[in-house]
Order: sequence, then structure tokens, then C-alpha cells
Amino acid sequence: MKHSFVLLVLLCILRSNASAAEHVPENRVIYEVFVRNFSPEGNFAGVEKELPRLKELGVDVLWLMPVYELGKTDRWGTYASPYAIKNYMALEPDNGDENQLRSLVAAAHALDMEIWFDWVANHTSTDNVWCKEHPEYYGYNFFHPNGWNDVYQLDVNNEAMHEAMIEAMQYWVDEFDIDGYRCDFASGPTEAFWEKATARVLKNGKRIAWLAEDDSRPLLVRNGYFDYNYAWAFNDYLRDDFVRNPALDVLREKCEAFYKDSDYAGRSRMVYLTNHDKVQEVGDETSAFGDLLKPLTVLQFTVYGMPLLYNGQEIAWRSGKVSLAEKATIDWSKSDDSMTNLIRTLCALKHSQPALRTGSQNGTFTVLSTDNPGDVFAYRRTLGEANVVVMLNFSRSARNFTVASELPAGVYRDVFTNNTADFGVTRTFSLPPLGYAVYVIADDSETPPVQVPMLYVQNDSGVYPVNVYAWWPEQPELFGAWPGYPLSGTATVDGINFLTCPLPHSISPYNFIFSNDAIGYKLEKSGMTMTPDKSLFVRITRNTFEVLNIDTSVNPVKPDASAVGYFNMQGMPVEKPAKGNIYIVRRGTETTKELY
Repeated sequence: MKHSFVLLVLLCILRSNASAAEHVPENRVIYEVFVRNFSPEGNFAGVEKELPRLKELGVDVLWLMPVYELGKTDRWGTYASPYAIKNYMALEPDNGDENQLRSLVAAAHALDMEIWFDWVANHTSTDNVWCKEHPEYYGYNFFHPNGWNDVYQLDVNNEAMHEAMIEAMQYWVDEFDIDGYRCDFASGPTEAFWEKATARVLKNGKRIAWLAEDDSRPLLVRNGYFDYNYAWAFNDYLRDDFVRNPALDVLREKCEAFYKDSDYAGRSRMVYLTNHDKVQEVGDETSAFGDLLKPLTVLQFTVYGMPLLYNGQEIAWRSGKVSLAEKATIDWSKSDDSMTNLIRTLCALKHSQPALRTGSQNGTFTVLSTDNPGDVFAYRRTLGEANVVVMLNFSRSARNFTVASELPAGVYRDVFTNNTADFGVTRTFSLPPLGYAVYVIADDSETPPVQVPMLYVQNDSGVYPVNVYAWWPEQPELFGAWPGYPLSGTATVDGINFLTCPLPHSISPYNFIFSNDAIGYKLEKSGMTMTPDKSLFVRITRNTFEVLNIDTSVNPVKPDASAVGYFNMQGMPVEKPAKGNIYIVRRGTETTKELY
């Protein structure tokens, strides 16, 4: 995969004691890995080599779909379904050996990431070792649950089976240092089993993490057995109903009910747009949600709960339908960088904003009224003095709108455009088609420097206004216009006056159109590479487009004690700068790029 440089319009650190990098259950992002399809190798080593990328994306937890030895009998595809387990205490050879697994877990822990296994407690493969050794675990009655012909149903009330299951779960914690379990079909086993398992399977005497694939039994979460369960009904609504009829009055009601569900007071849930089941049943998320995918991704990360990413979702991988019983390797070279950058920014937002925390630190969710309720959905998440304001345009046209009330006081910054608004004064906003804005507090004394790709235009065409369009991969998107949209910035560099526009994506390459529709003026330039630490300087006339070679290199300096903070080129704080690297250095209110 060709990795583009990161676009991170860095999030403001709220007036809070919470650390932006704090890894806690209330702000996790979980990432599901189908080991067979994740890499060309299809094994643990193939996952391990991508850990730095996933860490940089903002992943906290890797959920590995079942890695245990799989059944050989009654397969319904070329391979066994990962949910037909032959031996709970052995690895599927195709996934790699024990040394590879230990290496993967150790590498994840070194990056402060957790590894959760996927546990199948309701059924086994039809050739599981228990079928012959312990037929009583099946109640001496071998049958296929739910029409799943490759598995047999376990006797969920068998106490001896419970003990064997708990022993096997503890084995992976003790021997391989894993951190939690996502539990398949959690509504199948009894509540008594989950009460025992979640209390007794411990890591160094402490509780591990538990996620239930279930939303039919809220007591599993309310009683504290599970930390999270699936927001299943919410996903069904978005996928099946909202896409067909995007009625925002219903969406508001669903989001409020979802957040305020008394069954989960002080608890949390896992929120998803796609996963392995959805991909197998109906196809990838791009097919399912179409052009609503990006605003719904913003909703997923900001409405409530722990967001899930399914492998490939961060590049909008168009997989179509993928059977659990076949191999369909993700082609990481086919990356939608705009989706990657969107998700990376949302992960950073989730980590840095206390108002977006969940579980024991749930705050409040407030729907904001606007004068365009048919197209715009706005809401506010609040925890103490911390606020996040989200605005989503579900129209396929640009929309101007006014927020009637309930905006928090202060100057706020949109994390995607870096535009600021004083909510005590500004009530009117605009969003592009299917656009979105997420506002966080803008406190200059606490805000790290912002690194965004910048477009500098020297306009010698004699024509105003100038519209700047860029597209990747399909349709043009208005990125800037002079005067007025999204801002009219000016800068003088090397004695040349430029109009400036921050570009909201880090896409390589950019394809630009500079136009003035009134007189038919139009220039095109394709294949321009943009990164957050490299700006593009251009000069336009009525007939030419020229890229200017302007030196904006850093000045090597010796770090000194007056430096307030160091940040990498994506704006993330760095505790221990390393020699030979370039950093953004803040001294008081001034920031510079410096070679350490």
C-alpha cells in the first residue's frame, strides 16, 4: 500500500485534565481483522507488519476473528468458516504458529494497543474434539443451530462444558497475553455462563475486556458481565431504513433514543457501519451507504459508544460480498485516501475530546435545532465544560443554515477546515454537499499547531472570482473560491502575494481546475502531490498554470529550554524528540519548523 502523508487538522486540547493520548475504555477505537484476508500472507506476520500504520490511524484494539483450529468437515466453501471451531486450544495452521502469535501480541503491546480474540461459545465444528471425547457437552444431541450446517449446538446448560470453556479462554490469556474477548452469538449461552466466565477469566488477577455480539439481552451489559455490546438495531436502521429514506426527523429520534437508552445508563456499546457479517450478507459499506458514507462515518464516531472499523474500511475498500468460507485478500493499493484521512481525524477526535467519551463517563447528547431541519442534522456532546458540536449536511447540494439555540459559549474550531467561529456571535453556517463539520474549543494557549496542506495562488489572470476545484477519484469538489469560500486568506512569501486555501484532504495526486464560469475561463492541472508539510505555490494567468519553486525548507536550530512543546509534522505532541527529525516547535504563541 502506498501510504500518503497524514492530513490531521489537529484537534484542540480541551480545558480538561484528560490527556489527548490517554488509552482508556471510554475512548477506544476497535479494529476487526479477518487474518485470512487482511494481507497477502494471510497470517499473523501479515497483521504484525501493519501495526504501525494502524497505530498511526488511531486504533486502540485489534479484534482478531477466530484464529483457532477450524473444522475439516461440512465446509460450505473452499475454507472453513472462522466460526466453526475444531479445537479451542490450538491455532489454525494457516494463521501462523505460536511464535508468530506471541510476536504479534508483543508488538501490539509495545504500541499500547490491545489484542482481543473472538470466542465462539454457542457451537463447535461438526468434527470438534469434544464430539467424540465429550458428547455430553452437546447433550448427546447433535444438531445444527439456525441452519448452520457446519456446526453443532452445544448444551448451554452443561456445567462441565462451562468449565472446559472457561479453562480454554484462560489458556489464551495466560499463554499469549491477550487482553479481551469479543464473544460471538452471545445471546446463545446462558447468562449464568457469562457471569462465571467474565468473573473468572482474569489477566494477572484483573478483569479483561468483554464485547458481546448481541443486543437482545441488555442485562449482559447492565449487570456488568460485558463492557460493550453491538448497537445492532441502530446499524439496521441506518443500513436498511435511513439509506432508502433519509428522513432527518427520524434520524434525530433514533439518535436520541440510542444515546439515552436507560438499559445502558453508564454503560457503553459498539457502534459500526460494517463488519464481516454485513460484508458477507450484503457487501461492503460503500455499496451499502453510497455517497452517504462519509457523513455517516462522522456520525458513527461522534454519536455514542466505541466505534468499530472493519479491515479495509479505512480505505473504503470495495470488496463486494466476501464469503467467510473463501479467501479474498484486501488490495491495499486501492486506497481512498480521503476516507483514510477522515477516519484518522475522527480517531484523534475520539481520543482527545472528553465530551465524546462513553461508558462510565457518558455526558449528554443534545439535538440542536436549525432552520433547515430537512437537510441538516446538528447535535452537541457535552461532558462537564467540554463540548463537541457536530453538523451534518445530508443534502446533495450545499446548504446554508442557522442554529437556533444551545450552542456552547466560546470560540470553536472545525477540525476538518480549521475555520473558527465565535458561537456567541456566529449562528449561521454553510456546508458543502454531504458535508460535515465538527467543532471543538479553540484555545490558543492550549492548541497545538495545525498542519494542513496549503494551496497558495498568485492570481495574475485579472479575473475574479477564482474557483478552485479538485477531484479524486471521481467527481470535482469545490475546495476554495476567492473571494469568500471557504475563506479569503492572503500571504506574502518571498515577496509574492498569494491567495491561500487550506485543502481538507491529503490526497496524492491532486487534480485541479481553476475556473471562472462567468467568462468561461478554465485551467486544469493533474497529478499534483500534496502533503501536510509541503505546500503548493502556483501562478495563474488567463492561459497558463505555473507551479512555482519556492523554498519553504526548515531552518536547522538547536532545541532550547524555551520550547514549550514539540509536535510531529502531523501536529501530534512528541514527548521525546529524536535527532535528525523535523518538528513543529511552539514557543509562546509562535510556532516554527525546526530540525532537531
